[in-house]
Amino acid sequence: MEHQIDLTSTMNSSSYETFFSDEDEYDGEDDYGSYVSSAVEDDDYEDEEYEEDEDDEDLDDDFSSSNTNYKITNDFKQHFVAVGVSIIAALVTHMHINGGYMTWREEMRKDWDIIKKRFGRNTNSIVSNTNSNAAAPYAAPSMNYIPTRQFKMASEKAMEGYTDEDHEYARRVGGHERAREYRRTAGLSFCPVAHLITSSSAAVNDNTSTPSNNLEDVEFLLPLDPSVRVLHSYYLADALGVESSMVYEDPAAEFLGTYGSDVILKDIDLLSDEQPTLSQVKHVLESHLPSSLVNNEHACLLHQYALNKATGRSIRGTTKVYKRPHVSTFYRNKFPSHSVSAFGKPVPKAAPAPVSFTGFATKFINLSTKPVNLYWDAGRIPSGPRQGQLHTVLVGTVQSMESIGTASHPGHQFFVATTYDKDHVLSRHTATIDEQVWYYNPMEDLSLEKLAEEMKRMTRDNKWTAKQRFGREAWMVNHSFSRDYLVKTRMMWLANFPQPFHDGSNASLEKVSNHMWPADFIGQVHSFDTNHLYFTELPQKLDMLAKSDYQPDMESQRRVAMEQFQSASLKGGTGSNNNNSMTLNVKVVSCAPRVVEVKKFLSPVEVQHLINLASGMTGNVHMEQSRVLASTSTRGKRMRGDAMAEVRSSKGGWIHREQDVVVDTIFRRVADLLKIDERLMRDHYPLEGLADDEDLPPTHDRVVEAMQLLRYEPGNGYTAHHDFTFPSIGSRYQPRRFASVLLYLTGEGDVIENGVRFPSTGVDNEKALLGGETTFPRAITTDSHDGIKIKPQSGKAVMFYNVLPDGNMDDLSQHASEKVEKGVKYVANIFVWDPIIS
Repeated sequence: MEHQIDLTSTMNSSSYETFFSDEDEYDGEDDYGSYVSSAVEDDDYEDEEYEEDEDDEDLDDDFSSSNTNYKITNDFKQHFVAVGVSIIAALVTHMHINGGYMTWREEMRKDWDIIKKRFGRNTNSIVSNTNSNAAAPYAAPSMNYIPTRQFKMASEKAMEGYTDEDHEYARRVGGHERAREYRRTAGLSFCPVAHLITSSSAAVNDNTSTPSNNLEDVEFLLPLDPSVRVLHSYYLADALGVESSMVYEDPAAEFLGTYGSDVILKDIDLLSDEQPTLSQVKHVLESHLPSSLVNNEHACLLHQYALNKATGRSIRGTTKVYKRPHVSTFYRNKFPSHSVSAFGKPVPKAAPAPVSFTGFATKFINLSTKPVNLYWDAGRIPSGPRQGQLHTVLVGTVQSMESIGTASHPGHQFFVATTYDKDHVLSRHTATIDEQVWYYNPMEDLSLEKLAEEMKRMTRDNKWTAKQRFGREAWMVNHSFSRDYLVKTRMMWLANFPQPFHDGSNASLEKVSNHMWPADFIGQVHSFDTNHLYFTELPQKLDMLAKSDYQPDMESQRRVAMEQFQSASLKGGTGSNNNNSMTLNVKVVSCAPRVVEVKKFLSPVEVQHLINLASGMTGNVHMEQSRVLASTSTRGKRMRGDAMAEVRSSKGGWIHREQDVVVDTIFRRVADLLKIDERLMRDHYPLEGLADDEDLPPTHDRVVEAMQLLRYEPGNGYTAHHDFTFPSIGSRYQPRRFASVLLYLTGEGDVIENGVRFPSTGVDNEKALLGGETTFPRAITTDSHDGIKIKPQSGKAVMFYNVLPDGNMDDLSQHASEKVEKGVKYVANIFVWDPIIS
């Protein structure tokens, strides 16, 4: 940035008063969910610039004691309106409840009785805490996807007739296996002997896929208070299968008490022995939970608490973290494996080439009890009609105890302000590679003793909710772990602690973590088989698939009917493997970040079919300006058109796998590439075993977004960005984009004439595609200052992981689409989440 303003901090003594005023409390109930990453597209946002909420003016007394210029009459008017709205809301609620609807808790109890009847589960202990042999129900959260207009209309029609009670019940009894088996705490150990399996360090041959994720054990220390309360809640949420890591919010955990007043921790405090045994602690757990839900590591955590609560010693735990290998290992036979030459002199290690691109991800965390706005301060406008004026860009609104992220560069200036007044700056921050994570903490200047006193006062005087207290303490635990992570890995911890790691050698983690292709060296080749063959000819009629089309008998009939149009060979005919399956090769093109490519992933017929959908020749896909949002666990706003065009200038539209049988087959092939069950890529229905007449809506917990079709014309591109997301600290599932799959529909030299692709005849043709490469500008190599560059090639798939094997975000996955110099570039994106879509 050439033009920067002086970022003298405007944080003053009133900032503390601003966020902890006695006049008004923020209830902390707003939850805007998790949105997509700094490069994330959303069709549901309006075109207008973000407008400040008028109601935010009511927060004025909380944010500043100096802004007192409002007339008393206006205050009375505002309070009068607020009281009127409250009365109307109370009347409506009263009419609603007394009109035949049960409260959610009563409905929950009723459904547990149904579960007990159908599945033989005794749920009495969950409600009344009288039976220690009961098993808890589980919940599957809904999916946040971006539907096409056609699919949205079909979905709305399919949902007609279902009540809110139907949807809530379907979420609890339905859901895919990954969601049901997911355990956020699966990779933690607090017992004296860690039960974590060391990853394989065996040599990997060129065509093998032996797990080698470079995971190493790390010991971490966490402060006793508040870590025990936070981690205890995490373990309970995993045991009961509820959606929120703040387990006490869920009616299924009401028998446990409240956060900060947990019955299990109270019983441990009552243990008479000064040195209680692990069995005593485990007995306390089993007196409140079914023995089948008691986790040994959870018991060890509480045992450490029982032993250390008098002295305040830290909690000691272990997990696995990813240590990025040295760049010299990325090249087979290029660098010697021995450290001493034949002449006895040490062989110098190859050094990574310095990269010219200096960007990185930043994460902002709001530890105040009020929502704030985060702005990028771009300095003064250098030219034009607004020359000399200050230019600021709203990144997003961050709710209390939530986070937001964006891509940045060294020296970028950010500031937070009140939601009602951009000029009321609360704090400023200058981005650097050493300070990628920024905690806005109005109480940071308090000593530990005064901080503890203030937090007790706020709890006593109800100045924050239990959810806000949990959020703040969860971030404190996250920050403590991040220091040990940085020391061990020399990387910033961008995720939310804890995360299950992706270790292919640990069978116990297979159900809670996805497969990751090893990337030990550039050029490494793996392979996978798929029975979802190429379409070498299109059926005459392509209808949208319905729920019934995914029944096993219907799928079998459809496969038989499609055999005449499919082949394992791009040339058609019977092909290889008797036309039942085909083998595709996966080649590693980058180790850091982990990027692979699959040539001939799509057939020319499939490529043209997607181009037809994107160009409007078939279907009704609505293509419009591609959009950008900040990566956030709270309310995000996309950029205005002019600012957005500088970042991303393509046109895009969305189609679901249910579009037709061809698109559905491509999704199935992508599932084989990722080595996940294709059923995770579609809406899930309640478990088998329900009564035949039980008709419930889908749970929308698929792990994949709709396919995004993109069209780039000359001059169009997309600046460097990340695809990963920052989920809410309170979500047990920690949903985020796990992998991104890019499908090239046109390649270098290809020509598009009237929507039809003509294969490359060279780039000399004035209409032939030139440019539009996909770049990873921070990829680690020994010989390139610009990372790696992948040229478009029709039918090729490129996949990269947005996370590291230890669950952290991969900051090096930052990527860009170079501008198209001439011709037209068509691509399709598929974003895969883990374990569910937020």
